[in-house]
Amino acid sequence: MMSKRRADLRFFAAALVLAIAGAPGAGAQGAKPSAAEILKKADAVLVPKNGSFRWALKVEREGEPVKEDRFLGFKKGDLKYLFYTYYPDSAFGQAHLRIDATIWMYLPLADDTVKTSYKSAFLNSGLSYADVMYNELARYYDASILDSDAKASGLDKDYSCYKLELKAKKGADGYARIVAYIDKDRFLTVKREYYTLSNQRLKSIAFGGYAFASAGAAQVSDFKLEISNDLDPGQKTTARFWDLKAEDNTPEKYFSLNFVKTWQPKVEAE
Repeated sequence: MMSKRRADLRFFAAALVLAIAGAPGAGAQGAKPSAAEILKKADAVLVPKNGSFRWALKVEREGEPVKEDRFLGFKKGDLKYLFYTYYPDSAFGQAHLRIDATIWMYLPLADDTVKTSYKSAFLNSGLSYADVMYNELARYYDASILDSDAKASGLDKDYSCYKLELKAKKGADGYARIVAYIDKDRFLTVKREYYTLSNQRLKSIAFGGYAFASAGAAQVSDFKLEISNDLDPGQKTTARFWDLKAEDNTPEKYFSLNFVKTWQPKVEAE
């Protein structure tokens, strides 16, 4: 029969092993985040839930002049967006406004508003309104992990990534399927591939140029992206976002057609 002392020692050892295994950070990697958690973190790092920023869109096609537009951007939650054009001068005051599920484009020269769809190309570029006005993907897609240690190339370098498959939630606006590569270190979005219901790839977007306002900041202040359009390979679309700031007090009036029709902001030099 096992002595009481030996039994006590074995019980203590077993309890110690369980305690170590269950401790925070135990194991090589600790508890792995779920696909939903990874996607939420990637959303939060890229664009603030409530914020302001500037961004520029460049569209190039062989034999045609390069077209570049620059915008003041404002975001409130995930249902209100305003992009106010300040460059070129010929388009100054042109505005793109999302209010809940409705997207409007205001044309100041004609003093007219046009209702558009989230599926529409944004200014004939490789981006759609869904790409620039539906940034919180966790709201619109169910996510699953395809690979916990995938390699992917961004605009600047290669990353070790979570490879996620995103499928549109029932009744939600968006693409049928997206494959997203999320950096495992800081949850930066490295690459996205977009597919139809029949699994035809529409385009891919590579991200890079990431900068942070400070060394320990969780939110990026600058980033770039480049779109490869499978359906229109002759077109090159690039965009850059900068001066991203969390802004919890953006006036409600910014998200109104009456406001953008009369607003003439003073835009500081870059």
